[in-house]
Amino acid sequence: MSLLNSVLANAASVMLRDKQKEQATLLPAFLQAVNQYPGGINGLLEAFKQGGLGAVVQSWMSQGENLPIAPTQLQQVLGNNMVTDLVSKTGLSQDSVLNHLSSLLPVVVDKLFSQNNKILNESGQVDMSQMMSTVLALLAKK
Repeated sequence: MSLLNSVLANAASVMLRDKQKEQATLLPAFLQAVNQYPGGINGLLEAFKQGGLGAVVQSWMSQGENLPIAPTQLQQVLGNNMVTDLVSKTGLSQDSVLNHLSSLLPVVVDKLFSQNNKILNESGQVDMSQMMSTVLALLAKK
């Protein structure tokens, strides 16, 4: 994680409530995992579609309300390796990781595919600093 990402996560931990602090802790680890996923965010979204969650993913990518995703659905698509890695990197329980991701992932995908997207770089990787500042600002408003 870069110095800027660390600073953003630390700043967020001061401003946010406990649930939001856990989400702020999870966000950089998850974005890093997304960037390392085969095919990046597009590869991950394809895995969701292949897992029967195409309508859910489409709702996140389009305007309008985001359909929810259950933690058990996330576990199936992400797989044990990614979830275990996130647990290890964040110090959160598996249940916490999955519960927080069920609310964070739709927001992340929605922001990535919004019309004014400047969060994906030319190679399709998520600009972690830009995404973190965007999502952390949304968390602070809750």
